[in-house]
Amino acid sequence: MPTSETIDLAHLDSAGFERLYAERIEPWLAQNEAARLAGIASFQRGLLAAFGAGAVVALGVFLFWRMWEPALIAFAMVALFGGAWAYSPLSKLQEQVKSRMLDTLAAAIGVAFQAKDFSAPAFQRMRTLNLVPSFDRSAFEDLFHGERQGCAFDLYEAHLQDERKDKDGDTTYVTVFRGQVVRIAFPKDFQGITIVRRDAGMFNALRSVGSEFKRVGLGDSRFEKTFEVYSNDQVEARYLVHPVFMERLLELETAFKGKSVRCAFEAGDLLLAVEGGNRFEIGSMFEPMATPDRAKRVVDDITQVLKLMDAVLTAETAPLLQQRLQDRPQ
Repeated sequence: MPTSETIDLAHLDSAGFERLYAERIEPWLAQNEAARLAGIASFQRGLLAAFGAGAVVALGVFLFWRMWEPALIAFAMVALFGGAWAYSPLSKLQEQVKSRMLDTLAAAIGVAFQAKDFSAPAFQRMRTLNLVPSFDRSAFEDLFHGERQGCAFDLYEAHLQDERKDKDGDTTYVTVFRGQVVRIAFPKDFQGITIVRRDAGMFNALRSVGSEFKRVGLGDSRFEKTFEVYSNDQVEARYLVHPVFMERLLELETAFKGKSVRCAFEAGDLLLAVEGGNRFEIGSMFEPMATPDRAKRVVDDITQVLKLMDAVLTAETAPLLQQRLQDRPQ
């Protein structure tokens, strides 16, 4: 029988995953298999119709212009838009299954989940601190909110795009950030602001943060080859970015397969952004619905995030951080 017991994905073994899948995920995935097969059949019929319509339009264009190039372009456009229209039922099913999957996993770990239409937590603060690049268009999805080791957190995905104009004046949008945003609330406030960013690229300028920010030397050559630390409180920064935290941040890029990791300690929160791509996806609708691999991909993505939080709030890190802040000279 299904259980409502809360589980810890960060410490889930193979047997635990098999039980989670069998009890909470497989039954409703199997219920959607008929809808998936019907969607594929509808897509195939729609695709054939789109190709047929494209061929008719292309023939008409060729007979009018007596040129193959515009005829081929017309065929491609009709087939492309027709194929997209034909796939829309499968796309809707994919979104529904993804939302149910993430909602199920959120309930399993005892947190809340919202797929879309939410105000991105702490995002304006991240913009002010230059943790994300400038952009003209933004989209947010997959918000998880709850507690980890007694500390509140928010996790969501952000897709930021910058508007560009080509030589003809046409507008295109280029992705400048796609990845995960995390806010972790510490039990104790910080007296200053400390920013950790990559030692390269478009995030080198911190002028908008304020001239009071100075670079912090930490004496770890391996860490400083990858990251730069800036703070308006040098003493606090050295307590916050201690050797354990440095090691965890270096490990993060490997675990998340991301790049341009950056974070900040500000107003009692650790704010972190990592370009980890588009995660929490359930995979192709052309594969059988009820397969463990479909769920395993999503579970692994969430597990990496939980391990990241544990790395920051681990038994050796959080008490050390709190004690050092309490012992800090006033």
